[in-house]
Amino acid sequence: MSTPQLVTETLSFFQTIRCAGLAPGAESDMLLYQWGVYNWGHGEHFELDITRQFIAEGRVGDDALSQLRVTAYFQPTEDLRRIKAGNRWCEGVDQVEQLRRFVQASEAYKAVSQVAPQRVVAEWSPV
Repeated sequence: MSTPQLVTETLSFFQTIRCAGLAPGAESDMLLYQWGVYNWGHGEHFELDITRQFIAEGRVGDDALSQLRVTAYFQPTEDLRRIKAGNRWCEGVDQVEQLRRFVQASEAYKAVSQVAPQRVVAEWSPV
């Protein structure tokens, strides 16, 4: 999967697939775009990630949270290391086009949009 495909598919999924069993309110189903060079104990990588965060109905605190993450991993070049890590939230379907424009204009996206990721991982887990 290419970076443009990752962005297109994850944003489309958020726009078209609504989830049941979530707490009331827009904040119970949001997107997070994040990027940067990280080492989570498995070697250093540049990551471009879109995470969908859910808050389950009837639960409290961290027990209520789960995330569906789609992450593209890249070899961290010097150019990628110079990009400051960051993130941006999208709080609802009505903000998806704003997020799409932000992602496509971001330095991180531009740096990897024409580069094949080493791997792409999709995972769902509690927080």
